[in-house]
Amino acid sequence: MNKEDHQIARKLVSTYLTGTQISTIHLTGFISIELINLYDATIPDISIRIETDRLYYGDVESSKDWVVRHMPKEEMLHLIVTLHTERIIAVRIGKAAPHLFITFSSGKTLVINGSDTYYESWAIDMTLPDKGLVSIVAVPGDELAVFASDNTLLHNQTHE
Repeated sequence: MNKEDHQIARKLVSTYLTGTQISTIHLTGFISIELINLYDATIPDISIRIETDRLYYGDVESSKDWVVRHMPKEEMLHLIVTLHTERIIAVRIGKAAPHLFITFSSGKTLVINGSDTYYESWAIDMTLPDKGLVSIVAVPGDELAVFASDNTLLHNQTHE
């Protein structure tokens, strides 16, 4: 993975997603989740687009044999709906593959597969005040890409 994009993405997700919770779920060809921070109104609009059907939910810290698995859309939707009352307490992106690890207040972690040969697995879109849209995308080939409407934002995020 591109080290600079990984560093920017890691900083953005930990800064803006921690403390949020699921506010809205949209179901189209993929699942889209909008997040809200009820305790900090300065947090920007954030959405996570899940385009993969491979997830894991459980304790990744103490379980050495966890694995993402194919999950039917109905089961994915049910799981995400049950998580809407929990706050996100930690977020990280895998180093070898761009899996997205979202830890909730229950202590359990939702792992969204980021490894696909042909398709984007997930994307996070953030509208940052006065800075524009930023997208973090798990792209094919175990890569991560960060796009911003204002490229100076990306430079500033890595040097703060």
